[in-house]
Amino acid sequence: MKKAVLYIDSMQRGGAQRVMSVLSEFLSNKGVYTILVNDIIPEEGKAEYPIDSQVHRVFLDKNRKPGRNKNISRVISLRRLVKEENPDVVLSFMGPPNYRMLLSTIGMRCRKVVSVRNDPNKEYGTGLKKYMAGFVFRLANGCVFQTEQASKYFPDVVKKKGRIILNPVDPSFFNAVWNGEDKTILSVGRLYPQKNHVLLLNAFAQVHKKYPEYRLKICGKGSEENNLKKLARVLKIDTFVSFMGEVGNVKDELKQSSCFVLSSDYEGLPNALMEAMAVGIPVISTDCPCGGPHTLIRSEENGILVPCGDANRLANAIEKVISDKEKRIGLGQHGKESAARFRTETVMNEWFEYLFAESEIDGKDE
Repeated sequence: MKKAVLYIDSMQRGGAQRVMSVLSEFLSNKGVYTILVNDIIPEEGKAEYPIDSQVHRVFLDKNRKPGRNKNISRVISLRRLVKEENPDVVLSFMGPPNYRMLLSTIGMRCRKVVSVRNDPNKEYGTGLKKYMAGFVFRLANGCVFQTEQASKYFPDVVKKKGRIILNPVDPSFFNAVWNGEDKTILSVGRLYPQKNHVLLLNAFAQVHKKYPEYRLKICGKGSEENNLKKLARVLKIDTFVSFMGEVGNVKDELKQSSCFVLSSDYEGLPNALMEAMAVGIPVISTDCPCGGPHTLIRSEENGILVPCGDANRLANAIEKVISDKEKRIGLGQHGKESAARFRTETVMNEWFEYLFAESEIDGKDE
């Protein structure tokens, strides 16, 4: 039986966590003995992505001794686990877990795969930090990137071992039928500075002057919520902007809205944008680093890309879409067609083939 250890800091809400949830279930259903490792035990009342009952869970902080440095403790605990379990492959997601996994498995003969889930310049840093990331990543047997632009951050010796794998989208999004009956502009994403909802609110304020019948709905929660509500009042659009919080069934919002907007300053491969394309709603996005939206959208064909931080260009793109029904339908249809490559089965099979690429496994102990 194949065995895999999957490592991420937690399974609380986030794009990387959703992919890890889907991947762990897929591997388990494929007959792989799957161990999901997290740093922290989930706090009571905080939602996690679902974990298949066949997946074995381990929490590195469970037995951490008081006063011991948490990073050192996690490296030691992970090394002990990998040594005991002797898996075929160890996979980690995101910055700190990637470093800890590679350091904890030095000298071990399992296949080691890291996955970069965001803009590496933000996740790993520049200058000396960039050099350090490139040096440590040489310890990996494989590296999964979400975009070509992200792979260029690393030295050639790392890029050559890499593979670009897109995120999976739940089949229910493909089954949804967009009708766009509501005069609503929709955005989905956590309310953090990275998502730049300030840009979105400023663009919507311009749109509202020409199209006062349209509303803006923002789905998500986060640290910027109060600041954004205050800005909406300053811009005098607060009665036309709805902060929806976390929405249980975002598909219903996507089906009814006129268009979807992503205003981020940087992204990996944005799940919300991919889900919108799968539904068939026309999408507008900033062309932000590290190239996620650019990977997904051919501007003016299956969506529209605008420069980062440009409220005027974003407002113009929204106006272009909401004022032209034929364009809305065309962008939505082409977006849904191009989203076929996000189907879960397609993406998960790519993961399986890459993780268990036998020709690349360094002679695991039997």
